Amino acid sequence: MKKKSAGFYRGYSNVNAGATFSGEDEIAKKVESYSSMSQEELLDELFFTAAEARRKGELSDEKLIGFYNTVKGMLDEKQRAKLETLIRALKEK
Repeated sequence: MKKKSAGFYRGYSNVNAGATFSGEDEIAKKVESYSSMSQEELLDELFFTAAEARRKGELSDEKLIGFYNTVKGMLDEKQRAKLETLIRALKEK
């Protein structure tokens, strides 16, 4: 499998309250690049990016749980179950 870049994560990992994105066009291009990926490719990218973030100390189990708690109210039961499965897998990596 081809090693993937964690460019998207690096570009936005240290955003603080006073920071601005470099441009909506850049975000739209990144979203577009993901739209053509299969579910397997998206999961590969997710796990690669998460592993990179863990190595850099930018992702912890607490942050994963915090993310889940933030978004779970916006998800239906099926989506919540899928996210729980992904987070468990990410915590094991």
